[in-house]
Amino acid sequence: MRNWLKGLMVTGALLAGCGGTEAGTDEPAAQPAPEHGQVQGMLYPAYDEALHCVVRTSSVRCGSGMNMYAYWDASVGYYIERNICSGRGGPIICPY
Repeated sequence: MRNWLKGLMVTGALLAGCGGTEAGTDEPAAQPAPEHGQVQGMLYPAYDEALHCVVRTSSVRCGSGMNMYAYWDASVGYYIERNICSGRGGPIICPY
Protein backbone atom coordinates (compact mmCIF):
# COMPACT_ATOMS: atom_id res chain seq x y z
CA MET A 1 0.00 0.00 0.00
CA ARG A 2 1.07 3.51 -0.57
CA ASN A 3 1.77 5.82 2.34
CA TRP A 4 -1.06 8.21 1.47
CA LEU A 5 -3.52 5.31 1.45
CA LYS A 6 -2.31 4.16 4.87
CA GLY A 7 -2.69 7.70 6.17
CA LEU A 8 -6.19 7.89 4.74
CA MET A 9 -7.14 4.61 6.42
CA VAL A 10 -5.75 5.76 9.79
CA THR A 11 -7.61 9.06 9.49
CA GLY A 12 -10.84 7.23 8.64
CA ALA A 13 -10.42 4.88 11.60
CA LEU A 14 -9.81 7.79 13.97
CA LEU A 15 -12.83 9.68 12.70
CA ALA A 16 -15.02 6.59 12.97
CA GLY A 17 -13.86 6.04 16.54
CA CYS A 18 -14.79 9.58 17.51
CA GLY A 19 -18.38 9.13 16.50
CA GLY A 20 -20.56 11.44 14.55
CA THR A 21 -21.95 14.84 15.21
CA GLU A 22 -24.69 13.56 17.47
CA ALA A 23 -26.27 16.24 19.59
CA GLY A 24 -26.19 15.42 23.27
CA THR A 25 -29.55 15.33 24.98
CA ASP A 26 -28.11 15.69 28.46
CA GLU A 27 -27.71 19.41 28.95
CA PRO A 28 -26.23 20.60 32.22
CA ALA A 29 -28.64 22.46 34.44
CA ALA A 30 -28.13 26.20 34.40
CA GLN A 31 -26.79 27.43 37.71
CA PRO A 32 -28.08 30.74 38.95
CA ALA A 33 -25.63 33.62 38.99
CA PRO A 34 -24.46 34.67 42.44
CA GLU A 35 -26.00 37.78 43.89
CA HIS A 36 -23.94 40.94 44.04
CA GLY A 37 -21.47 40.75 46.91
CA GLN A 38 -21.86 37.00 47.42
CA VAL A 39 -18.55 35.11 47.59
CA GLN A 40 -18.26 31.74 45.84
CA GLY A 41 -14.90 30.69 47.28
CA MET A 42 -11.58 31.97 48.55
CA LEU A 43 -8.73 32.59 46.16
CA TYR A 44 -6.10 32.57 48.88
CA PRO A 45 -5.89 31.93 52.63
CA ALA A 46 -6.85 34.65 55.07
CA TYR A 47 -4.03 36.31 56.99
CA ASP A 48 -3.09 34.37 60.12
CA GLU A 49 -0.27 35.76 62.25
CA ALA A 50 0.81 32.24 63.27
CA LEU A 51 1.21 31.13 59.62
CA HIS A 52 2.00 34.32 57.70
CA CYS A 53 4.10 37.45 58.04
CA VAL A 54 3.88 40.85 56.41
CA VAL A 55 6.42 41.65 53.65
CA ARG A 56 7.14 44.92 51.81
CA THR A 57 6.87 43.68 48.22
CA SER A 58 4.66 41.38 46.18
CA SER A 59 7.37 38.71 45.83
CA VAL A 60 10.35 37.26 47.70
CA ARG A 61 13.36 35.67 45.99
CA CYS A 62 14.54 32.45 47.63
CA GLY A 63 18.15 31.26 47.63
CA SER A 64 17.49 28.88 44.73
CA GLY A 65 16.41 31.81 42.53
CA MET A 66 12.68 31.10 42.63
CA ASN A 67 10.33 34.02 43.18
CA MET A 68 7.61 33.29 45.69
CA TYR A 69 4.60 35.58 45.40
CA ALA A 70 2.83 37.13 48.36
CA TYR A 71 -0.89 37.49 48.98
CA TRP A 72 -2.57 40.90 49.27
CA ASP A 73 -5.04 42.02 51.89
CA ALA A 74 -6.24 45.61 52.16
CA SER A 75 -5.96 45.63 55.95
CA VAL A 76 -2.40 44.21 56.29
CA GLY A 77 -0.81 44.65 52.85
CA TYR A 78 1.36 41.91 51.31
CA TYR A 79 1.79 38.75 53.37
CA ILE A 80 3.50 35.43 52.76
CA GLU A 81 3.90 32.07 54.49
CA ARG A 82 6.59 32.09 57.17
CA ASN A 83 8.45 29.02 55.87
CA ILE A 84 8.03 29.74 52.14
CA CYS A 85 11.77 29.44 51.33
CA SER A 86 12.65 26.67 53.80
CA GLY A 87 13.11 23.98 51.13
CA ARG A 88 14.37 26.36 48.45
CA GLY A 89 17.73 27.48 49.81
CA GLY A 90 16.55 30.05 52.36
CA PRO A 91 16.58 32.80 53.51
CA ILE A 92 14.33 32.83 56.55
CA ILE A 93 11.75 35.41 55.55
CA CYS A 94 10.32 36.13 58.98
CA PRO A 95 11.56 34.30 62.06
CA TYR A 96 9.11 33.53 64.83
